[in-house]
Amino acid sequence: MINKKIKILFSGGGTGGHLYPAIALCEEFKSQLGENMEELFIGSSYGIESRLVPKLGYNFGKIWIKGFQRDFSFRSIKINLLAPFRIVISFVQSFILINKFKPDIAIGTGGYASGPAIYVAAKLKIPIFLQEQNAFPGVTIRMLSKYSNTIYVSYRESEKYLKNIKFFGTPLRISLKEKPKGKSLDFFKLIPGKRTLFVFGGSQGSRPINNFLYENIEELLEKIDCQFIWQTGPADFDKIYSKYGKNKYLHISPFIYNMDFAYSASDMIISRAGALTLAEICLFGKPSILIPLPTAAGNHQEKNARSLENQQAGIVLLQKNLNIQNISNHINEIFNDKRRMKGMSENARALSKPNAAKEIVNDILKSINKNV
Repeated sequence: MINKKIKILFSGGGTGGHLYPAIALCEEFKSQLGENMEELFIGSSYGIESRLVPKLGYNFGKIWIKGFQRDFSFRSIKINLLAPFRIVISFVQSFILINKFKPDIAIGTGGYASGPAIYVAAKLKIPIFLQEQNAFPGVTIRMLSKYSNTIYVSYRESEKYLKNIKFFGTPLRISLKEKPKGKSLDFFKLIPGKRTLFVFGGSQGSRPINNFLYENIEELLEKIDCQFIWQTGPADFDKIYSKYGKNKYLHISPFIYNMDFAYSASDMIISRAGALTLAEICLFGKPSILIPLPTAAGNHQEKNARSLENQQAGIVLLQKNLNIQNISNHINEIFNDKRRMKGMSENARALSKPNAAKEIVNDILKSINKNV
């Protein structure tokens, strides 16, 4: 039983796939400990966490770290040349923030944004716990793993790469609850009774998926009796909205904060195959067409997606095969076969681990009771 205030440092971000598990764990700690818990998130001033964490009312400390750019534009080369300075400054910023907050434990959920803070916490002898969402662990988690008391994983395959793991699944936010479909469609100002597809490429959006839909959305609407919720990400939103923003069969948004409404409104998902996305798809029991990011480290997105496909819960469509014929055929095949659609939904729900956050938090609290 916790009888004193526990200070918990959370660090994970750069993308929603790394941030949301940290938020889910924070929500669960708050649910169990109430006023006996105080939090601090440390993340990049450039990542999604810098906007979302303060919006949720959590304490947030910014560091200067920025992700490595993989293209060869002048802007990207400039960013990469600054990387060594960013890293050094981010370590110093992390030390100042952590020394002031004095956490009892630190929890890292991966992404470049978590590296400096969790490393500094480890060097300050603060107990470290990590959570890895993907079957193939990211470079940050692999580097930090030797400092961790326990690493909580979402896929059993992670044991090939990590030691001292526990398999509980991907922690999901308490707020992700199914909403009435009619209310959800009304939230997006879409038409009741019309088949709805939710299309997104992660929190930052996917340019290949966006470009494909930009060129083909009108033909898709002709071939399939449906409407779309389309999360574009911030980079492509203005271009897409200027052309299609007035189409009554499209809800176009750069970012959707109310993902529970988006999932609840939809009959099918078309998305990338990050581990968090798949965990949410399974929680809501949605049939899916998954387009894995081909450049993902260790090809982990295709591995994630194949796990759903092997359980007949989703269909994998490789990006190189993304064309109007293939995707419209897949959509129509599922929509026109009620038995298959129901089966995919049930199979997805069967893969869900809705109590992952609670099980991880309970395990950490046991460790706190013993050691902190």
